[in-house]
Amino acid sequence: MFSPLRQVVLLTGVMACINAAVVRNSRGTCPPFTSKPDFDYLQYAGVWFEIEKIPVSFEEGMTCIRAIYDEIAPNVISVLNTAVLADGNLTDIYGSAYQPYPETEPGHLIVSFNARAGGADYYVLDTDYVTYAAVYNCVSIGEFKVEYAWILARANSLSPEELTFARNVFIANGVDISTFEPTYQDSKCVYFP
Repeated sequence: MFSPLRQVVLLTGVMACINAAVVRNSRGTCPPFTSKPDFDYLQYAGVWFEIEKIPVSFEEGMTCIRAIYDEIAPNVISVLNTAVLADGNLTDIYGSAYQPYPETEPGHLIVSFNARAGGADYYVLDTDYVTYAAVYNCVSIGEFKVEYAWILARANSLSPEELTFARNVFIANGVDISTFEPTYQDSKCVYFP
């Protein structure tokens, strides 16, 4: 049997390995980012296309990624993420998100999916509701940080100027965008429902 201290160290190591397989991790601490202080989840509802992201293993090989949000109760929205898998099959996952602090931090949501336990923080750094959204989260674990980020758009592309504007939201929050990768979106994408 391991001592309590060894159990904590072992558990921390296992969690770091699991997180490394799911999201980007690197040395350093999380930047002091802030979510949109006047975020309105009702204006945010609707269809969003993934334009760029920090690569994550749970989206590996996926293209034509899209999210659909809709209010299901006050401060609670449904989440439907859809994509095309590398083999051409369609995939989706349903979940929900809620605002844990709607009065003081409305741009902070907790997202959970039916197939996964628990929830994950989802911070809308900024959005104009009609063109782009910048979504981020970062957690410090010892000397490492685990982060994920998405640039979303109401259409399946952004103009170069709009994309630069969205990237600059991350830069202004201290996020390194050098690892961002584009998500394949074009007129040949199949979206459902």
